[in-house]
Amino acid sequence: MSSSRVPIRDAFICPSCKLRQFATATNLCRRCRKPLPVIQLEFQLALISSNQGTLGAEIGRTIRELRIRRGYSQSTLARRIGSHRTHISRIERAQVTPTLALLVRAAVALGVESIVLRVRH
Repeated sequence: MSSSRVPIRDAFICPSCKLRQFATATNLCRRCRKPLPVIQLEFQLALISSNQGTLGAEIGRTIRELRIRRGYSQSTLARRIGSHRTHISRIERAQVTPTLALLVRAAVALGVESIVLRVRH
């Protein structure tokens, strides 16, 4: 097998017009010009290694923003992902860091097409 040097690009589906497309530089749909549902969490390794709460705080803040933007209560989100309301509250307040499986279930429940986790050095 030969390795290909073609970059891998993620395809996104616009929630409004359902157009399947690659992400653009502006992160807007090419047809309806509405934002594509992409979450980008960017962390600096130095901050995470020196302060373990940074990762949990960023994830919790992002989940809270998406939940509020969607109009969900903590109870509604918890019911949709099969968790408990107090667990969602603890994630949002960075008392616990969610597992990858819970993070994916939350993203699906909040209508997110993909999660991009980029770590800079």
